[in-house]
Amino acid sequence: MHALTLRRISAIGLFASLLFSGVTACGSSDNNSPGPNNNDDGYTGNDQKYPVLRKNIGVNLAQVGSLAVVNGGSGMQPAWSGGGTGTIFGALEGQGLVALMLNGDVTPITLVEMSDGTTATNNQVGINAIYATPQWVLLSAGGWNIQKPGPDGKPVQVMCMTVAVHRPDGAMYCAPIGIRSFGGNSADQQYPVRANKSGSVVYLMSADSLNRNIVYKLVASPTGEPVATVVDAKLHPNWFVTNASGDLLVQSALAESTMSASLTQIRPVDGAEPVTVTGAHNEFAIPSPATGTDADTFFVVSGGGGGYPFDGTIRVLEKTGGKFQETDVKISMPDMNCSGLFALTDGEYMLCGAMNGPSLARALVNGQVQTSPVVRPFVGVTSPIAVSGGAFRAGGSVFYLYAQGANGKFFARHNGLMQEDIPVDASLELLSMVTTNAGGMDVVGVDNKTNSKVRATIKPGEKVLTVMSAEGLSLAEVVVFVRMD
Repeated sequence: MHALTLRRISAIGLFASLLFSGVTACGSSDNNSPGPNNNDDGYTGNDQKYPVLRKNIGVNLAQVGSLAVVNGGSGMQPAWSGGGTGTIFGALEGQGLVALMLNGDVTPITLVEMSDGTTATNNQVGINAIYATPQWVLLSAGGWNIQKPGPDGKPVQVMCMTVAVHRPDGAMYCAPIGIRSFGGNSADQQYPVRANKSGSVVYLMSADSLNRNIVYKLVASPTGEPVATVVDAKLHPNWFVTNASGDLLVQSALAESTMSASLTQIRPVDGAEPVTVTGAHNEFAIPSPATGTDADTFFVVSGGGGGYPFDGTIRVLEKTGGKFQETDVKISMPDMNCSGLFALTDGEYMLCGAMNGPSLARALVNGQVQTSPVVRPFVGVTSPIAVSGGAFRAGGSVFYLYAQGANGKFFARHNGLMQEDIPVDASLELLSMVTTNAGGMDVVGVDNKTNSKVRATIKPGEKVLTVMSAEGLSLAEVVVFVRMD
């Protein structure tokens, strides 16, 4: 097992990174190319002060509604959305990190200060992704370099690709391991950070020295510092999900076989022997929505050849007495290709396609597979409109489908029981969209009438897309929000 311990240096508030042995590169993110964070800031041992990571993020995270990356630069990149928790990749130019407090205030966040405690005005790190879990907020910083004191007291430059912020007290730690995306965004499976229900176990996807996907398991040490350990050096995931206890269900590419060959396994959180899941599967699986002893069950949508055609099977992996038992349940879905499992108001739904348009099929109710699912067709959809990789997002017990209808562009929001339509102005071109945990929708786009970059939101329960501004933030800036709720 390769372990990486993250420690703060008490003298200046940095945490030292102990590289695991035998690997020349600890990992990488998808943003390691030379750019704003691959800095050589020119500080030497002759300087009396130099930039360091702050000991604490400086805000009470319990009072933070959202974290946002604000980009004021001209070179905006298409954003990337990463699943139900809500994460967007933005451009790196001229960006800053801010907190939107629950009381409506906007608070700038500085992660770096000088070694003497003074403000570091020109050395702030650019954050390109934010991942919120119950215990940790992980900030992906690409190939960022930071200083720490060496044995002789002079500064030594180290790589800090991920900043881990402890939510209960705001303490910050650094690691030379990056967090990378799976290269897509239409499915919650492709979210690269997972945590168990309590947040005591976090899994994140990085890369090994050969640039292959690899999974780290992050837990707190007895002294409270985060320790990241490679789950298995031979495990190269296509996707993974985690149940309430922290067992890992992962589909992994087989290094010794072709790229299309894969293996689906359960890696028990206690380190017990892996459990191999039989059959071929697509990329959709979820932990059980049930509570109590059923909370550790996994459900896998079965299918061959990348998930299509759907073969009508939900594979149930139930944990009993610490052991997983596998059961296949057939469901009747004629003439439909279905995929996904999305938690809505009255159950977990699959997204299905047929000749008469997209629909939702209720596959699970209270953790029980429905052999004859109720089908809810989307009404008024002429054609879906893909945004940053996909036309739909799900979160907060609702499902959003962005589509073209007879009267123009709109969001079809469905909670499983009813559909609500939210019109979108014809001049607004969406670049990214992400659901919030409360059931809202945040979008970033360009208003082609004014040629301005805007951020807009659909508040939970409302049926209007509202262009938002906040004190200190210009509508000409791209504002990327990550909900903390």
